[in-house]
Amino acid sequence: MMSIQLSLPANWASNFLARRDPGDRLAALRDDVLEAKAEIRLTLERLVEKHGIPMKEITQAMGSVDDGLSDLVYEQERALILEIEDEDHA
Repeated sequence: MMSIQLSLPANWASNFLARRDPGDRLAALRDDVLEAKAEIRLTLERLVEKHGIPMKEITQAMGSVDDGLSDLVYEQERALILEIEDEDHA
């Protein structure tokens, strides 16, 4: 029996996301970034503990993580901010 793999996201999901409030989408994006930072920090803490790296190194590494995540989501975040501003002026 052959199975069919649907493309992601499905069309209905894309339509739903497009209709969601840009403020909600921006909040969700920012929450997801915070969650990613927390997960990365936990991973770094395990690495530091396992290999005897000084804990202070995590702070420096997290600075780079912050920069990278900011770069990663910048365009999407900016687009949502502009969408919110457009709605406020409408």
